[in-house]
Amino acid sequence: MADTHLAQMFFDRARAGGSEAAYLVRQGASFTEVNWTTAAERVRAIASGVLKDLPMAAGTCVTIMANTRVEWILCDFAMLSLGLRTVPIYVSLLAPEVGYIHADTHAELLVVENREMLEKVRSARQGFNFYDKDYPGSAVKLKHIIVIDPTGLAPSDDWESLEQVESRGRAALAETQPERDRRSAAIKRSDVATYTYTSGTTGEPKGVIQTHDNMLSILENVADAQLFTDRARVGGAFLFLPLAHSFGRMVEFGGAFYTCKVMLSSIATVAEDLGLTRPGFLPAAPRVFERVYGKIMTGIASAPPIRQKLFHWAIGVGKQTIPFRQKTRPLPFALGLKFALADKLVLSKVRAKLGMDRMHALMSGSAPLPREVAEFFAGVGLVVLEAYGLTETCPGLTTNRFDNWRIGTVGPAIKGVQLRLAADGEILAKGPNVVSGYLNRPDATAEAWDSEGWFHTGDIGELDPDGHLRITDRKKDLIKTSGGKYVAPQKIEALLKTKPILSEAVVIGDNRKYCVALVTVDKEKLAAWAQRTGNPPDALGPAVQKEVQGYVDEANKGLASFESIKYFRVIDQEFSVDNGLLTASFKVKRKAVSQRYKDLIDSMYTNQKAD
Repeated sequence: MADTHLAQMFFDRARAGGSEAAYLVRQGASFTEVNWTTAAERVRAIASGVLKDLPMAAGTCVTIMANTRVEWILCDFAMLSLGLRTVPIYVSLLAPEVGYIHADTHAELLVVENREMLEKVRSARQGFNFYDKDYPGSAVKLKHIIVIDPTGLAPSDDWESLEQVESRGRAALAETQPERDRRSAAIKRSDVATYTYTSGTTGEPKGVIQTHDNMLSILENVADAQLFTDRARVGGAFLFLPLAHSFGRMVEFGGAFYTCKVMLSSIATVAEDLGLTRPGFLPAAPRVFERVYGKIMTGIASAPPIRQKLFHWAIGVGKQTIPFRQKTRPLPFALGLKFALADKLVLSKVRAKLGMDRMHALMSGSAPLPREVAEFFAGVGLVVLEAYGLTETCPGLTTNRFDNWRIGTVGPAIKGVQLRLAADGEILAKGPNVVSGYLNRPDATAEAWDSEGWFHTGDIGELDPDGHLRITDRKKDLIKTSGGKYVAPQKIEALLKTKPILSEAVVIGDNRKYCVALVTVDKEKLAAWAQRTGNPPDALGPAVQKEVQGYVDEANKGLASFESIKYFRVIDQEFSVDNGLLTASFKVKRKAVSQRYKDLIDSMYTNQKAD
């Protein structure tokens, strides 16, 4: 029988899971288990505490602003069980952005992690300016604030601790049970569960209206892809992605749906935590896989020659097996023997060092994964299954599968999803997990959904004969040179940013005679390169310029003349969320980069003679 709503799903799985681990939480140098029974008891206590003293009608919005942690998940399910609508907020957002989301949703309750995040909300309540529009303090309609970790906070009437809410709720469980049961029974699968805001790479962020049905449908249909097998459940799912991101939220709900334990980590401790937990399922953005690949290759470059030779031989053998493994065909006898030897001597040790010796599935989403990185992981014996989706699709549309994967594609459509390509190559989608629109944005809704109900993704793609989708670029990111040629920048950027000392690349050329690039240098890789080559670790120095020129020349060999990079500039600053050049989900803000480095970009078109 299908689940009625997300909270009912959680409680049903908790009853089945009992004393088994539901979540693994980092405490000091190790992880502590929170079992399903304990998790369910805490969810009921939080819901009871909210209902007892913070009365809110069903459908009222509750914002959650915290790092990925067990309390985030428990509060989410507690609010959903009362028919409230949860609204995740990235912790990296500035006070005006936080204020805007509260004003847009009319949220009455906020769950916030700590003093620092509480101060952002307090600032917004004094009034704020967002997208050149002034909002008075009254736009933030918060009535209550719950603080998960109140360390350093002075007692105040404007907040109470989560511990206080739980304590009150446990004492009132019997009293509140009839109303909690009534509210849960009244929730329909078609009801709105959450508003998840887009990252705003192309303008003002939009609140995506996601129902219980949208979320449950994607979980039910992804089950067909066999990502959560018994092997994945034994290892568990590793979650460090922000829960304000739809990819991370899907893992949160997926842990309960598949009764799979979830290890809760952070971006700062990923490497260490993987070694401690040895999970079975790891979803991540390409940037994470790129960094792992970069660190391994940097380390091997400084190893003794014999070790380097053995490593590259083993990886080469692993890569030879890819065409057979993609089609689940047995390896030829001789290759099978070589692969077994390579695995014993090198590959198994690499997996163990990464904490991936029990890994069943690696999944990459939210941006293209460079082929070089995908082939490396596959060579090591770790297949990275590229998937594709958007916040508006909760967030899946396609995924590669173990019995049907192709490097360079994002796989075939997930069960229940319909795809088609528009005349210009834009990917259109329908399915039960595809939402119906944006909160308070009828104009944006009408632009994204056509009269036949097809959602226009804004991505350009192509389908191969086997139904695998290949993303070629963002429709709005396509560059049109002044000569009328269309250029897909992401393809070129992928060629550059995996080079030994580079961390990011942005291609520019819209309405210009030719394409140029801005690149950033990874400081850690640069230091290792400098030590290995004897050159100074100066990102703007002549040695680095010569090295990067070599990368550009290599990339240009595989590009048409009109899309090749004529000039480049190295930026001695990495892009980050804090400096405003990456979104909270680590996507490059092209407009912000172009504006900040306008003079540098213009210098590549002034008094230059391109071929």
